Amino acid sequence: MPLTPSRRLYARQTYGRAADAFDAVAWRPPEPRRFDSRVANDPVVPEPTLKELAADLPGWVTVVAGGAVAALMGALLGGALAL
Repeated sequence: MPLTPSRRLYARQTYGRAADAFDAVAWRPPEPRRFDSRVANDPVVPEPTLKELAADLPGWVTVVAGGAVAALMGALLGGALAL
């Protein structure tokens, strides 16, 4: 791919060097134009706790989840005893 004058200007503005800006070894990502000063793990909204999440669930979820866990444990115990 020839280095046309427009691509040479783009390479000069982006990477600082026009001669080897399109070589595989010379590639680097362009630098960001502005810096976001917020911390990456800075929560905007506080996360709900596990107690709050459990309090918001309807009552039938506890019964169904308990039945599913009991069925799974029974299947695992039956499979273990069959060995």
